[in-house]
Amino acid sequence: MEKNDILKNALLDAKTELNTTYLDGFLIDVADLVFEERVKMNCYYCGRYNSNWKCPPKLPDIDYPKMFQEFDYCAVVYVKVPFDKDTYADIRNESSLLLHKALLQMEKYMWNHNNATCISFIGGGCKLCKNGCGAERCNNPYMARSPVEATGINILKSMEKYKFFITFPPKDKMTRCGLLLW
Repeated sequence: MEKNDILKNALLDAKTELNTTYLDGFLIDVADLVFEERVKMNCYYCGRYNSNWKCPPKLPDIDYPKMFQEFDYCAVVYVKVPFDKDTYADIRNESSLLLHKALLQMEKYMWNHNNATCISFIGGGCKLCKNGCGAERCNNPYMARSPVEATGINILKSMEKYKFFITFPPKDKMTRCGLLLW
């Protein structure tokens, strides 16, 4: 199956499973990912630094640019969820969870279609646990994922190469971006 068809089918599977129209994605060249140390430094200033099991400083010491090059295909997967001033706080959290669940569903689709080394990275910190991360270990080690930003990828600059722009602060839609690699 062609890589575009695989992505399209994985997206359709996730949209159907999660009953959403807010999900989409597109293929990118791994070589177009922009890695920056300053992106990782932003993690240090996060209020949840050192409390999330899938964020720095609890990530493995991996050469992420090298690791990403080991994959044949890479897709930006994103959600764009409308909000207004009354729903902003809820949508901020819900959009993150929607992207996370969509990426997990897409990983499952890939696994079921002979892509055993598929991996995903979410947009922002993992929010699967409503009451926060476990004190001694991750409560959902098989479902939790690391943020794109934790690897040092400047996802905004990377996507600009594909004419996909996100501005801050968001105006009427919350956009969350992750990566799916296989």
